[in-house]
Amino acid sequence: MPDFIVDGTRLRYEQTGGKGQVVVFLNGIAMTIGHWKAVMQAMGEGFRFLCHDFRGQTLSDKPAGPYSFDLHAADLAALMDSLGIENAHVVGTSYGSEVGMAFAASYPEHCASLAVIDGVSELDPVLEAAVDSWKAAAAADPKIFYKTLLPWTYSAAYLSANKSTLRAREDAMSTFPKAWFGGFVALCDAFLAINLTPRLKDIHCPTKVLVGDKDILKHLSFAKIIADGIAGASLGIIEGAGHASVVEMPDRIAWEISTFIGGVRI
Repeated sequence: MPDFIVDGTRLRYEQTGGKGQVVVFLNGIAMTIGHWKAVMQAMGEGFRFLCHDFRGQTLSDKPAGPYSFDLHAADLAALMDSLGIENAHVVGTSYGSEVGMAFAASYPEHCASLAVIDGVSELDPVLEAAVDSWKAAAAADPKIFYKTLLPWTYSAAYLSANKSTLRAREDAMSTFPKAWFGGFVALCDAFLAINLTPRLKDIHCPTKVLVGDKDILKHLSFAKIIADGIAGASLGIIEGAGHASVVEMPDRIAWEISTFIGGVRI
């Protein structure tokens, strides 16, 4: 995978797929490029896909913070410019959906449409406390950190059906370098400064808001705030999915995104 340098920071990115419309996928806070593979495969060859790890994430540089959604949005705009991509369908999940909203508000000429998956535009006390607990665990112990993520991230059905896979991921987390956890904390700090609700009125592209009905972290109430705040936005519910609906149900997400994009006129 190639690298792109912006303001001295190396961002790892990947382009795949065909020569159709460009779809940009934006990661959740603990994701990396590879987490989108199943969604891209399910969408097929009719699209050109662009993925990258944000500054602070696994495959990219992890400079000292502070980070912000606007900084990530500027990084994406610079990456698209360097690749000659005039506009794209922007699909983000969780942290990536919040970057996507900042991008759509600040760079409307680059955003053909926006899909917000399990995202928020503001905090509530429970969400703030959950993220604070992740920060503390990230600084304490990798396995404890991973355990603190699980109940917020996955549905009960996914947790029950994937115990061995999740144990393997927990073991793998203990091999991550210290810099990974430092980057994660910096990303959490950026998230905790979220104040996107007043900017929703500045998003004018076609927008689809999706939320898992088992998502207890960034739940339906948050999705309704976003859908109500963006003119013309539509709201869809992913039945049976927890917060990580992209991981739990990639085929369903692929269908939702393909169907949505198919109805967008550029």
